[in-house]
Amino acid sequence: MRTIFRTACMLLAGAALLASCKEKEEVTYYMTADKTAISDVAANNPSDETLVLKTNATSWLVLTPDWVTATPNSGEGKEDGTVITLKIASNYKNESTDTSPRSGVLKFSGSGQTLEIPISQNGHTAVVDPNASIGGIPDMAEFEDFVKAVNNGDALTRWLNSDGEVELQTNIDLSEYSEWTPIGAATKSGNGNTASKPEGPCFEGKFNGAGHTITFKSSALIPDGGTWGLFGVTKGAVIKDLKIVADVTVEGEAVADAGILVGTAYGTTIENVSVSGSLNIKGNRTNDKRFAIGGIAGFVFSATVDEALLESNITNCEANLNVTGDSGANVKNGGTGVQFGGIAGFSTSDKTDARNHIENCTFGGAMNVASGRAAGIGGAANWGTIYKNCVNNASMHNEFTNGREAGVVCVIAEQCAIIDCVNNGNLTTIDTSTTLGGIFALLNHDTCYVEGGANYGDIICANEKYRGLIGANWSKFDHVTKVGVGGRLGDDANNLTAASATNFMELIGFVVEGKETLISDLYFASK
Repeated sequence: MRTIFRTACMLLAGAALLASCKEKEEVTYYMTADKTAISDVAANNPSDETLVLKTNATSWLVLTPDWVTATPNSGEGKEDGTVITLKIASNYKNESTDTSPRSGVLKFSGSGQTLEIPISQNGHTAVVDPNASIGGIPDMAEFEDFVKAVNNGDALTRWLNSDGEVELQTNIDLSEYSEWTPIGAATKSGNGNTASKPEGPCFEGKFNGAGHTITFKSSALIPDGGTWGLFGVTKGAVIKDLKIVADVTVEGEAVADAGILVGTAYGTTIENVSVSGSLNIKGNRTNDKRFAIGGIAGFVFSATVDEALLESNITNCEANLNVTGDSGANVKNGGTGVQFGGIAGFSTSDKTDARNHIENCTFGGAMNVASGRAAGIGGAANWGTIYKNCVNNASMHNEFTNGREAGVVCVIAEQCAIIDCVNNGNLTTIDTSTTLGGIFALLNHDTCYVEGGANYGDIICANEKYRGLIGANWSKFDHVTKVGVGGRLGDDANNLTAASATNFMELIGFVVEGKETLISDLYFASK
């Protein structure tokens, strides 16, 4: 029995040892998935992703980026695999907002095993509509693009505000442009005494300067048929609430128009624009070819188009300029001469009911020019232009031979008028054949007229016949009434006769015989 017991004990001890050895056998753990990476997940409304995790780990868990949710995110190892669903958040805000791509790692771990699976999601690139509005012009680069768009005939929607205006949102410095291509670089428009159809791009929209300033420093030799200014040709346009600081030199090769703001204003409204600085006029290289220059607009034109009036209006504008220069090779004083107006150089219409209206405008500074026509407000009005409530405060010295010069407008003709306009400037000409008047130099049609206003400036003119405190030559007109006569008249600064209550009618200017009955209610005007 003892032997048997010992043998049984030995058998039991062997079984225990064998069991103990089995427990100490080394187990190899593994962890695999059916995907090595998850990439190019959609940015907007991404669908769920799945993968199958196979592992013999006793348990596992997964760590994910904060934009990924795993279900389940932990569990027991299954050699036949566990299906894991990955819900991915949207990487998207809205159609107009860019978002960057993002990436991360799914990190599985368990029983000392780890498995990393990269995951990446696309970003969103906003689709940019090149014509979508940005509300205005915020910087120089956008201003340059705007100019190119006008001259390429492209849409201007990008720079429109809620009122449909191209709105300037910053000051613009164009000093680096020694040679400037105008905004609306059309040609053959408004050259001569009528406006032909523009050839090339015109600015036809609404430009709102919003009180900002454009610094404009440039020189131009304007070719035959050309027009030049910050804007070249404007048609049916509106330009408003803008300031320009100018240092400009202009010269014409033949028929040409130039204005610091607009070269040719065709049926255009200009309001609340101020211009300051300097203007140098080199005249025209060709004789008998009209060159019209204006502190605001060079050539102003109105017409009836398809039975609708396309009128030009320049209102509440101001120019303060130091104007210097001469007429170059052009020695004419009529419609084919060089003519300067502090607001508008030359204005006319197509002889329909269309009119140009230049109202509530002021010119200041100085005019030291030698051109066939020069005046504080308008060089000449050929047809259908009304000047109203305008004031010239600038002095003038003019040495042109046989010119027509004035404080307000040199010449007005058919269907034109000067209403309630004032000259405060002292005007001087030294040539004995040049005519000079405080308000006008020549009334030149039976339909034109002058009403209201006054002259207060000194008129110094060597032409003893054609000079006057009101007008030099009262040739053809419908009526002149209620104009105030002030200032002094004479041929030399030391030989002036001051207007008074008793002599003012003797100083108004030369009235063609028989026209006296068309003059009424003039009065002595004293400041």
